[in-house]
Amino acid sequence: MRTQIAILLFLLVSCTDALGGSSRDEVAWAKSPDGRVHAILLETNGGATTSFGYLIELHPADHQGEKPVNAGSLYGAVRSDCAYGIDLHWNDANTLVLRFDSAKKMDVPASVTVAGKRIRIAVEDGMKNESAPCGGMAANRVAANGS
Repeated sequence: MRTQIAILLFLLVSCTDALGGSSRDEVAWAKSPDGRVHAILLETNGGATTSFGYLIELHPADHQGEKPVNAGSLYGAVRSDCAYGIDLHWNDANTLVLRFDSAKKMDVPASVTVAGKRIRIAVEDGMKNESAPCGGMAANRVAANGS
């Protein structure tokens, strides 16, 4: 009987996403002008009672087994009155810019080191993107791909 209960609990816990648990989707990426670093934007969705969260990760372009470097997180970031998200831009090979209109919470370091290279992280809030589609970035990416 204990084994059956343990199996049932395991199945319930492992099906969290199917039952409306949190998700984590890659929604955007941008390669640095020199091609050495990739910025990846992940969108998290905890469900109907939460806003979208955004995680920025930087990876060396050659992916030589290094773990991604955390380059910040934002919660409730919006690009317009109806569009959630963040736009990634590289000003130059050493400066990644995060553009958005506003965010409820933000934790972004001034710089990080990726594969021995220092990358400055700049934040530009108050930057509306009226061409961004309404809703979360993951939902719009799926619709754009026709999936």
